[in-house]
Amino acid sequence: MPAEPVRTVLVVEDDPHVRLLLERLVRGAGYAVLSAETGAEALAMLGASGGTETPGEGVDVLLTDIGLGDLHGGELARRALELRPGLPVVYASGEGGVRAMRRGMPAGDAFLLKPFRAEDLEQVLGDVFAARE
Repeated sequence: MPAEPVRTVLVVEDDPHVRLLLERLVRGAGYAVLSAETGAEALAMLGASGGTETPGEGVDVLLTDIGLGDLHGGELARRALELRPGLPVVYASGEGGVRAMRRGMPAGDAFLLKPFRAEDLEQVLGDVFAARE
């Protein structure tokens, strides 16, 4: 029986310490990880073909902080969805979810309030992928 393909999470976080932690948590949950420090970097990764026919084809979910230095996470998600319609989006933020959602963000598949546990991240990613199958 062929092995199930590894899914890839694009982590977008401007704090290098938090980004490194998220990378480790995502890998620990059994997923491949790509990471970007800025929204612009993430969009470039999604727009690059990377040897595939479809731009950003290797990314299975976008996990983005809301408060990025160069771009609001909601704007990043909106632009990412233009490049990859249907791409699952998981928002993460240290600010309250209701306040963040009032900024006109596109609906996400999940929201993680920082700080969160590794188990919370693993559950959210599992739920997002299960909902897409």
